[in-house]
Amino acid sequence: MPSVVEVTERTLTETLEGLARFTGNGPGVTRIVYDAAWRDAHRWLRERAATLGLAATFDAAGNLYFHDPALAPGGDARTLFVGSHLDSVVHGGRYDGAYGAVSGMLIAAELRGAGKLPVVGFVTCEEEESRFRAHLMGARSMLGTAKAAELDQVVDAAGVSWRAALAEARAAGCAAPLGAGEQPFRPPFRPATMLELHIEQGPVLEREGGAIGIVEHIAGYRRLVARLRGEARHSGTTPMGERRDTLAASAEMILAAEAVATELGAPAVATAGNVRPGPGLFNVIPGECELWLEVRHPGAAALDAMALELGRRCRAIAARRGVEVTLDRASGEDPTPLSGALATEATKLAAEFAIAHRRMTSGAGHDAMEFARAGVPTLMVFVPSRGGISHSPEEFTAAPALYTGYRFTRELARRLAERGAA
Repeated sequence: MPSVVEVTERTLTETLEGLARFTGNGPGVTRIVYDAAWRDAHRWLRERAATLGLAATFDAAGNLYFHDPALAPGGDARTLFVGSHLDSVVHGGRYDGAYGAVSGMLIAAELRGAGKLPVVGFVTCEEEESRFRAHLMGARSMLGTAKAAELDQVVDAAGVSWRAALAEARAAGCAAPLGAGEQPFRPPFRPATMLELHIEQGPVLEREGGAIGIVEHIAGYRRLVARLRGEARHSGTTPMGERRDTLAASAEMILAAEAVATELGAPAVATAGNVRPGPGLFNVIPGECELWLEVRHPGAAALDAMALELGRRCRAIAARRGVEVTLDRASGEDPTPLSGALATEATKLAAEFAIAHRRMTSGAGHDAMEFARAGVPTLMVFVPSRGGISHSPEEFTAAPALYTGYRFTRELARRLAERGAA
């Protein structure tokens, strides 16, 4: 039966506001995978889906799927996926992930029974790595590529494994049982195409007056952990020329990372995300230090060159300062192209509706990367972020801009569904 749901700007805004209520303490939104706020949000979304005439299915990782009740999980039918992620960073904003997740559910409701290709709204359980340092656990489990070994190998800062955290979520009714064997995640639906609607998280669209960003490429990154060892000595009695100060060396390495990106030029970026000196006292020169460094670029060759040059400079700084350094690659992802055909179709649609738009690259990673790598035709759609601010309580996009992105993505999804695009 075709849907009778009609989503307005107010519907979208109120649903986003409703989801933002599910957060931990402190400013902004803190909704970490499988925590109490995440579980409450998970239940609320399922209840909201039911009021829209949708069934809500969850898998063994806690990913959610909103679909026509007539579409049975586990079948061979290929579907059009529209959605994003449920989790947040600590003290993040109310739009990152949530906007695309809510929009996917609402689009699935509006387009229920409307075409040859069933529309499934999806919500990945995890994308931000705020709890577990394992790349895009939600998307990989949704695609069935996450391995059984990860369940015990992946642990959070408190030593809780992914398996144990999942058991807690399952006991709370927010995850299905794990499958047997090396691939314990069995996707209930098969994506033929994937669309992800998201705030830009950067300043480009706002600066240029654009309403829509059509994302055709996602930048890759390399993450390095530098571990420095020098000598812990009394800060008042050790002359400046005789120090092996690991924190001072780390400070120079931070500036070296900044210089590597600045010298290469846009769109290269580099960041020092964390520094941990020891012993951390006023009167002791730091004798050890751990430094987290990251470089990003949409070009594979440029990305590798940045990582190599940053490593070279860090080793040179350490040698000059008389400290030892080891550089370990913590993680990394290659740049990912999205579907050129979908980007072209979206560009034509934006021109048809006279929506100010541009094709662009995302500097941030997204669930869309994993879908594209799995061979699923994938596209992201961006809307402007005020001031380019994201991962912050100050994250904001005005309701009309949110609704423009929603209507655009809904129309693109409608055309794909009616055509039965695979």
